[in-house]
Amino acid sequence: MFKVLLFGSGALGSVFSWRLQESGKAQVTAVCRSNYEAVSRSGFRIASQAYGDHVYRPSRVVRSVDEAVDNGTIYDFVVVCTKALPNLGDNSGLIASAVAPGTVIVLIQNGIGIEDPFMARYPDNAVASVVAYIDVTQPEDGVIEHGNSAVLTMGPPSPRLEELALAWRDGGVACSVAENIQAIRWLKLAWNASLNTVSVVSGGNDTRKMFDDAECRQLILRLMDEVFRLGRAATGAPLPVVRGIDGPEALVADVDKPGVAVVPSMLMDFWAKRPLEHAVILGRPIEIARDLGVDVPCMQTVYAILKMVERQYLAD
Repeated sequence: MFKVLLFGSGALGSVFSWRLQESGKAQVTAVCRSNYEAVSRSGFRIASQAYGDHVYRPSRVVRSVDEAVDNGTIYDFVVVCTKALPNLGDNSGLIASAVAPGTVIVLIQNGIGIEDPFMARYPDNAVASVVAYIDVTQPEDGVIEHGNSAVLTMGPPSPRLEELALAWRDGGVACSVAENIQAIRWLKLAWNASLNTVSVVSGGNDTRKMFDDAECRQLILRLMDEVFRLGRAATGAPLPVVRGIDGPEALVADVDKPGVAVVPSMLMDFWAKRPLEHAVILGRPIEIARDLGVDVPCMQTVYAILKMVERQYLAD
């Protein structure tokens, strides 16, 4: 049975670690910080359209990574589900005491270049990059509301990662391992760099309101087009077609369903006045565009405004 350390026990991390433990192949130790009291007392109270209602109790709940290893546990996998905020500092060292020889570091985070600080700090450990699609929120500490989606794509392939993917599939997660994981990550960026960011700079709007405004819809399409072009230049090939999504119009059509209003995760962070993941969703891709000579004026404009919006509310 795998020993798994979950670092980042928020909405996303709680559901994916729950399904891993439900597979019967993993024991999960969850590092809970702000929600420690609620989870240690009552577990994660999950209402899931996909899996039903359940109280999920990890094998162990701790306040810190150091506490997670104080009994000598050696972890097979350290699963990192925190926000990627390199502009606020390098947080790769926060898991250091749990990374032993052979430990696989599994990064379930948004953005481009998120692997770099972990690969630099742990050159002898495998670092897996994971792209997630899930509709989930934590309206209060330890209370999780999950819809129908729970999809993971991981890479690069390895025997250990295949074993982990099988455990997730046994737990009901649509999990696959892909050779072209960076291309998959760029495809996810087409969503994040457009819908996530515009939801904030437009004043706080869900997808329904954004799509219903013709000019806002065009801005979203232009942002997506810039990501598709940049992703092709960065990876050396067209981005993969997933679920028939072969470009901006198809991506918008996949999201723009009658009566459906999606609240992007960055909008939730904006409402809660938390730091935003703009460095890995826009900042790093813009640097790559500059290096490759790819013109991305919409991304640059939205990035400048997004940083100013964040700076204003964090200063209040």
